[in-house]
Amino acid sequence: MLYIDGISLNKISTELNSLLINKKVNKIVQTSSLALTFSFGKINFVISAFPNLSLAYISDKKEENLLEETTSFSLNLKKHILNSNLLKIEELNFDRVMVFHFCKLNELGKVNLFKLYFEPMGKHSNLILVDENNKIIDLLKRFSIEENSFRFLFPGADYILPTLNTKISPLELNEEEFTKLKNENLLIEKVNGIGKYLNNNLDSFETFEKIINDSIKPKIFYKNKELILGTVLDIYPKEYDNLIEFENSQEMINFYLEKKNLSNTYKLLKDRLENVIKKNIKKIEKTIKTIEKEILDRENFEVYKEQGDILAASLYSLKKGMTEVELYDFYHDKMCIIPLDPLCTPQTNLEKIYKKYSKTKKGLEYSKNRLIEFKHNLDYFQGLQLFIDKNETIDNLKNIEEEMIQEGFLKLPKQKNNKKKKLPKEYSYGTEIIDGYTIFYGRNNLENDFLTNKVAHREEYWFHAKDVPGSHIILKSDILPPEETIFKIATLAGKMSKGNPGSKISIDYTKKKYLNKPKGAKPGFVTYNIFNSIIVTI
Repeated sequence: MLYIDGISLNKISTELNSLLINKKVNKIVQTSSLALTFSFGKINFVISAFPNLSLAYISDKKEENLLEETTSFSLNLKKHILNSNLLKIEELNFDRVMVFHFCKLNELGKVNLFKLYFEPMGKHSNLILVDENNKIIDLLKRFSIEENSFRFLFPGADYILPTLNTKISPLELNEEEFTKLKNENLLIEKVNGIGKYLNNNLDSFETFEKIINDSIKPKIFYKNKELILGTVLDIYPKEYDNLIEFENSQEMINFYLEKKNLSNTYKLLKDRLENVIKKNIKKIEKTIKTIEKEILDRENFEVYKEQGDILAASLYSLKKGMTEVELYDFYHDKMCIIPLDPLCTPQTNLEKIYKKYSKTKKGLEYSKNRLIEFKHNLDYFQGLQLFIDKNETIDNLKNIEEEMIQEGFLKLPKQKNNKKKKLPKEYSYGTEIIDGYTIFYGRNNLENDFLTNKVAHREEYWFHAKDVPGSHIILKSDILPPEETIFKIATLAGKMSKGNPGSKISIDYTKKKYLNKPKGAKPGFVTYNIFNSIIVTI
């Protein structure tokens, strides 16, 4: 986790002041519905109001604009803040509110003052632009009175700070009060800016004072090679294996976001792709249920042929106007009742029954083919979701985006000068060495396609989990390795599939020359008839 309490935010604000003070805003981009980037020359300053990423930081990477429409909030920011100077950044009394003060010279030579309030409060996070009289100009997120009855947050209203419990400022806390509150376990409840991690590290008032007065101490902690904590305070988790120290909080934050794949661009792209995938999966699953019901209804198509044969054998005894007839069922050695249309002749009734038989039989075949098609489509989208879940970088996400654009599930992003986005013709792929053998694997369907169809040679071996979405694994050898190595490669294929961890899964392997990609098939789809299988536990 990235630990930022009120005291941390105060120290980060002080550091941001030293980096951004008196700099001019020369560009403002709303990169997503809940995030903006302010450019101060070459410095890109990001303010994110996402519930799980409420943060203001200097990004070391250019954030991509994933918002297709311009919002009124971004237009108001450009109108009032663009080309203004940042006078100062303050954090209010160790509460989770940051204020950015701007000044701008208007056309008449008058200096106008504006403030941008940033409230990093999880799902209630917001950005609020106000004028020099503290009247709201616009907000990033607007709430109805029913949603927020404590504050009237609308353009034209006076800005009011969030309703917070009255707490003691950490600067006013004395040793006696600290000891009393610590013993009663009330520090978090009664003192501003103290969170759980800091509270766990406060063993004395001297420690508390040192942390309050210390300069910023950014660091990242690892346990079992897993990043467990990022903080700007001189505090420590109970257990950790390694730590990395940084010169400033911005380096630490960027390192954390990169390792946790939490950058604004990454998160927005991932959410965008997952929303499309989930929508399609839900639609396909609903269609599959409908088709399965159709198949169930049509599986008794033979009964119509039997009725027709029984009716044909006694056609001479029937007359027009009959609504039903009871005849001997020689298929099941019993009497049966066959409904008739009284407006039709016996011959027409017979033809209608045989036609219903033919139609139901063809309908069953059609429904079964549709079921296979939609199950393949379901596997395809579940495969996309698998690759998103297992992806490690934004480049892998972009490859999945490219694939979804090619397949028509996403619109091609708007490009400047109306130039169409060129889709890459070559793709990278993962590499691993197992017992001295080189293994290639795809991290998405485009890489699977490229790897299997362009990189692998005819005599090299291909591995894949049976009947579930997963990575194509290529063994760069035309001779099978020892059985122990095959088992390890198969286990890798299982782990890179949709199979459940800890379960047994069958892995097929064959030479690349035995693979066939049907015309018009989706990326990553192949068929094969000649293969061997091995069962592994993943």
